[in-house]
Amino acid sequence: MKSKILVYAATVVLTMCLAGSVLAQTTNYSWSAGGDASTWSQGANWVGGTAPVNDGTTFQIFIGTGFPTPTPTPIVISASDHVILQDQLFGPEWGETLNIYGSVNAGFGFCPVGAIGGPKTTVNLFGTASYTSGDSIFIGDPFWFAGGPNVDFNMYDSSTITTKYLITGGHLNLYDNSTANIAVGLLAGTPNAGAFGGISSDLTRWINLAGGKLVLTNGNTAFIQSLIARGIFLCYGKKFDTNEISIVDDGTNTIATVTNSLGTLNSVAVQASVTNMMAGTFQPALAVGNFANMSDVPLAYLDAAQSGGGTILYFSSNTNVLTVSASGVATAINPGTSLVSALYTNSSFGTFASANTVLFTVTPFTNSLVHRYSFSESSGSTTADSVGGPSWDGTLYDGATLGGGKVTLDSSIDYQYIQLPAGIVSDMDAVTVEAWANFGTPQAYAPLFAFGDQDTAPSPLGMNYIAFQPYRGTNDTTAGLLFGAGDPGSSDEQDALLQLVNGGVTNYLGNVHIVCVYHPYAGYVALYTNGILASINNNVTLSLPATLGADPLNYIGLSLYAADPSLTATIDEFRIYNGPLTTGQIAADYALGPDQLIGTNLNVSLSATVSGGNITVNWPTNSALNTLMSSPTLGPGANWTTVNRQITIAGGQFQMTVPVSSAVQFFRLQQ
Repeated sequence: MKSKILVYAATVVLTMCLAGSVLAQTTNYSWSAGGDASTWSQGANWVGGTAPVNDGTTFQIFIGTGFPTPTPTPIVISASDHVILQDQLFGPEWGETLNIYGSVNAGFGFCPVGAIGGPKTTVNLFGTASYTSGDSIFIGDPFWFAGGPNVDFNMYDSSTITTKYLITGGHLNLYDNSTANIAVGLLAGTPNAGAFGGISSDLTRWINLAGGKLVLTNGNTAFIQSLIARGIFLCYGKKFDTNEISIVDDGTNTIATVTNSLGTLNSVAVQASVTNMMAGTFQPALAVGNFANMSDVPLAYLDAAQSGGGTILYFSSNTNVLTVSASGVATAINPGTSLVSALYTNSSFGTFASANTVLFTVTPFTNSLVHRYSFSESSGSTTADSVGGPSWDGTLYDGATLGGGKVTLDSSIDYQYIQLPAGIVSDMDAVTVEAWANFGTPQAYAPLFAFGDQDTAPSPLGMNYIAFQPYRGTNDTTAGLLFGAGDPGSSDEQDALLQLVNGGVTNYLGNVHIVCVYHPYAGYVALYTNGILASINNNVTLSLPATLGADPLNYIGLSLYAADPSLTATIDEFRIYNGPLTTGQIAADYALGPDQLIGTNLNVSLSATVSGGNITVNWPTNSALNTLMSSPTLGPGANWTTVNRQITIAGGQFQMTVPVSSAVQFFRLQQ
């Protein structure tokens, strides 16, 4: 719940990341931060007053522009460039790409970050490229921002990095003859916890050894073995494989390399950890290769430099039941069964059809509203649960007030909050929490809700919980859907975080519709704001009923961590569902507002109107079906996909407007 931030540098000068392309030239450029300490192309920021030449293609990377953002042309440091930064290089960030062919020297560090749920940030080192840091290289887990692990740091050819510390929150891929030299220590956090208390975890980080070499100080054999046991030190993308990695202490260094090359590809197979799915959910399917020297190698981890540039195609035998994307994401559409297979084509190995198929079984989608607090009382210390009944009514504490169809919490007066009865979300495989709230002055770690337990420490810590924080703090400018297990829960949090920084300005959540979906059965937790998916974590492994247990402490506006402040907010409505709400249901709820429930009619018809370059699809607001699907064909070859656009209401009808396409499109509704 509360981030614990460790800072290695006593002072940090460069506070924003603005970078550009560096042209091929022999001049050495040294960063001085003498200007705005932010802009790569500003002469005053460089020793001598001259910035790297701008040929009109310079791109600037802005810290905190949010996501999704368009990915511009990659920034390039050319082979003849030698860039010297007296402080450090922030970025690339939020989906940017940096390609390094030359050499870079940084006084302190290197901090690429990318947000979970946003576009991936990528750093590539090619040829004999080198990056030398005077202190640290942070891959998706920097000191200044708690998290941002959606980063691929790829090292090809004979490239090298040299640093005192390497901090991994994202992915480091060592290909070919590349080398990562770490003079002091590799920091990979504790199991399932960020190195600096951020959102990075063993589910977001890895070091993938695929031909390269990792060099640590002598005596680190046991440490590398522990990383293998944690599943974050991989061999060609394969976890827990101690037989394929050579670890040697030579008296000076501990060197980890791949024992054998892959050898000939003999066959391809499809694997899936979960094959029983609820309609409307998704799971990964994985194509693996069985090579002469290693079996069950995830083919998606193999890079063009290693395998000749392979492509994977997935096939579903019944696309009305299940579809599989090019990246291997299986989406359950309707109840039934479907067989999934794969085809792998590679210029080095040839073409292989998977030797097996995986049977997916899709069960009907279910969710139900089990608790609803509308705060319709004009006064008093009790607020009614109009769905669950009186035994689930909430109790107001320390001056929290009712009136005007809202509850008001004011932390400047006291720890004002609402306590809900124990067990309110126990024994549920999936939970959705929905609220309409207007947050006041932002306070770090103050939650909208926190359901779970506390330990018995003098200042109790939260444990085994679900929660939502509209603001996580000055060192972590995110809003957070939290799912924490253990004591404290922050030791194993599997969260979905939303960046609140935009153009250098922190945009706090104000009057907003919040939906938190906890669906570990399908492998994800998701945060929606104002009807739109804001952040999703697809790497959730915790069990909801096993984690929450009896959930003895359930608060609105109060944290399970005693040191955290309470919330300042007004709340119009607060709902709890047994099961996951769909994207369509969430969009419809937002359009309807806090005082009207979604319809129950399962027998509805679509109508459509065309205007200009758009088609507007309409259906009645009493509909229980609100996920609009489209397909280019009907029948066995249909490929139904969700139309992800905003739902509005006009004339008693839901409406969704989509661009007119030259191709034929068919539409249907599902729950």
